[in-house]
Amino acid sequence: MAQVYPQIGARSNGLGTTGLCFNDVWSVYNNPGAFGAMEENGVGVSYENRFLLKELSTQSLAFGYHTEKAGNIGIHFQQYGFSLYREMIGGVTYGMKLFRNFSAGVQINYHRIALGENYGSKNSLSAGLGMFYQLNKSVDLGVRITNISRSRLAEFEDERLPTVFGLGMMYTFSEKVLWTLEAEKTVIHPINFKSGLELKPHEILALRIGMNSYPFQSSFGVGLKLKKFSFDLATLWHSNLGISPSAGLKVNF
Repeated sequence: MAQVYPQIGARSNGLGTTGLCFNDVWSVYNNPGAFGAMEENGVGVSYENRFLLKELSTQSLAFGYHTEKAGNIGIHFQQYGFSLYREMIGGVTYGMKLFRNFSAGVQINYHRIALGENYGSKNSLSAGLGMFYQLNKSVDLGVRITNISRSRLAEFEDERLPTVFGLGMMYTFSEKVLWTLEAEKTVIHPINFKSGLELKPHEILALRIGMNSYPFQSSFGVGLKLKKFSFDLATLWHSNLGISPSAGLKVNF
């Protein structure tokens, strides 16, 4: 069971599912700490079709509201699956810039698994936190922990929601080139190294490539930015399971 999704948004997918150091509206889920550094209001919607199976499609919504002195507050919602098996997660995030280059945030999530054919459903709450630090003009650092509360999903065999630790870095070479590198670890799975490279040959166009080590996946994507609108397309490729295309739209206001 997934129940703690990886980073959401097609931009992150194009960069190997990295996103701990992006302080846009998607950070309302991807990193509550980076969300505290967001400087505009925003809303985003995205869709991912995992391995080209409609039963494994994921829909995501994120909204973030920025204030100058009281921090940022946002909500997010994701839905995955189909009528016989569906996972949902929704939550509220609060992030705030504590110092000039440092921000932190917390997140409360509601999880639900619903099974068809009258098998019922399971519900649970979890808490997460994140931190974001701008070391200098070129280097950003991000930390995220999901389900720090170690919330239980079922008493049978003490089944719990995954706890995921993430550490990330973003290096901005120039306005046209940036590189992301992240390490992600769950309690029971090996460490997953993730990396992505974004190139901007034009102010409205971005080209992206990325990879994951566990499981091994490669990715590529493109982005278009027109004033307040950003439209992103991406594809993750798994050597055994195939491709997972995604698309997303983000609006800042």
